[in-house]
Amino acid sequence: MTDRIATTIASLRPCAEQHLAAYTDPSARFAFGSYDRWYTPPIQLTPLDCLAANLLSLRLSHAEVIPLFQPGPSPATKLREAMQRVLDLVPADSDLSAPAFLKLDSIDDEAFQLLRKANELTADVRRWTAVTVCKVLHRLRPHFVPLYDSVLRDFYGTAENRPVDFFAALLSDLKANQEWLGVLGNGIRTPDDRQLSVLRIADIVIWHHSRVGCLEGQRHDHR
Repeated sequence: MTDRIATTIASLRPCAEQHLAAYTDPSARFAFGSYDRWYTPPIQLTPLDCLAANLLSLRLSHAEVIPLFQPGPSPATKLREAMQRVLDLVPADSDLSAPAFLKLDSIDDEAFQLLRKANELTADVRRWTAVTVCKVLHRLRPHFVPLYDSVLRDFYGTAENRPVDFFAALLSDLKANQEWLGVLGNGIRTPDDRQLSVLRIADIVIWHHSRVGCLEGQRHDHR
């Protein structure tokens, strides 16, 4: 593992406001109005929480979600229990004392190891990956769990089978850029009136820049 990153979100600073505004526009055909909200108290992981991650282009069906919530020990229930441990550790509402991604010294910190363990347990669960886990848990703990997918991975130049390298690159980059990203997000609230996290702001800026681009009229994916 290395602390070097292939690129940095600082390179997107000139166009970041444009991307954030376009994605969070209530009339835009992006997931902000539907994914970035809590439909039930975000305390206990539910099947609906898993299916809500489909709003970020996952394709989980009943066949991948039901086994997590069935009785008895299985790889799927062990995965659910590991994901629940992340929720149990991190309060739903961020405060100065709560674990947060940008407060980590490194991704080897004990709190973040819980997320890494959940990611590892996906190896034995059909159609679950680190991408799936992060998209499910980020909505519930947006200040602690980073979003992770191929667009973000490609931006930082990390390998598909090495999510730890992505997390390390992201942590280093966001620590260096959190001040201006936080200012960028001032006044932008989630549909249920919470402050948008720096993790989600960075995700939106990188994803929208990479998939939509800076020029009007380019193709829009419905993520």
